[in-house]
Amino acid sequence: MSQPLDRYFCRQKDRSMIQRIQTLWLLAAVAAVGATFVFPFMQAPDGDPARSVSVLADGALTPSDNTGLLGLSALGAITAFGAIFLFKNRALQGRLAMAGAGIGVLMLGLAILAVNMTRAQLPQQNQASVGLGIALPVLYGVFCWLAARAIRRDEALVRSMDRLR
Repeated sequence: MSQPLDRYFCRQKDRSMIQRIQTLWLLAAVAAVGATFVFPFMQAPDGDPARSVSVLADGALTPSDNTGLLGLSALGAITAFGAIFLFKNRALQGRLAMAGAGIGVLMLGLAILAVNMTRAQLPQQNQASVGLGIALPVLYGVFCWLAARAIRRDEALVRSMDRLR
């Protein structure tokens, strides 16, 4: 009975980092942070009086318009991308993934604050709307949380296999 478990354990130990689900979740988190630069938090069409506000002059509120959002986006991308390469140190990888989930919450709060502050500056007759980008910090946080969960499961599996040996 121990031989099939040993074979399974050896396969688990030798798996490359791309084959592990937490790597895919962390890559999805990096993509979600990168997508915040493509999909704006708030947008205004051409000819809209909302473009008179400095952050909407180009028609979109993105992380590059807010220093805090830019910093959190960069930190989030570095955290998730760096955690991918820590697959041999699962404890640190799990902590970084959970830190990424916290960064996602902070990013969402700051994005909502930036949108509300921009709305307060808008003239009465405007057609500015909240964009798809407001959901991306939520996705980033969820992806990081899912990666941390997969890392915990992976660690529990390795510990149970060590116990059976």
